[in-house]
Amino acid sequence: MSNQLEQDLHTLRVAAQQREWNMSQDTLKQLLAQVDPLVALGIAVSRAQNFLPAFETYYPQAGWVRELMLQIVSYATAPSDLPLEALTQFPEPGCGNFIMAVFDMARAVQSEASFFERYSSITNAVANSILADLQHTYYSQRRGEYDLMCDPDADPDMAAQVQYAFWLDGNVAQRDADTWLDVADEVEAMLAR
Repeated sequence: MSNQLEQDLHTLRVAAQQREWNMSQDTLKQLLAQVDPLVALGIAVSRAQNFLPAFETYYPQAGWVRELMLQIVSYATAPSDLPLEALTQFPEPGCGNFIMAVFDMARAVQSEASFFERYSSITNAVANSILADLQHTYYSQRRGEYDLMCDPDADPDMAAQVQYAFWLDGNVAQRDADTWLDVADEVEAMLAR
């Protein structure tokens, strides 16, 4: 492994520990661009698969999501007309971000996507899967806070306080850092192959 790749992995791990999402995503994209997009997609797929059981517990009737994931993984294709209205149809904690992650993975394999767009979509899919997990873990135990945050008529200051409490929660912070560190380990193993 080159010195630059080792430095980028170090940067990703430091950004993870400091919860610097912009740096984490930028560095992840640089690292993923070192391999074929379909190989890089594996990092996003593993993150999304981790959340799929929680999603299916809430929405067992939404089998199309699993089918889309299988199409992405098995055939490296996805329809160009994704049902964007689905982004708001799954209001349980973390499920909206999960759907965004699945759509990001789909965009990564669409034939019209440029090389740059593929890596951006894969990186976004990883980040949205992580956010889905963090939101689900935190807000499934605090349903009232989640409902307040999602209520368009709620006091904006109250909603901001709820979001602030979520982001500063010690368990969320630890899970966030640990998950990004796991991603760094997966990327390192992928690059070592």
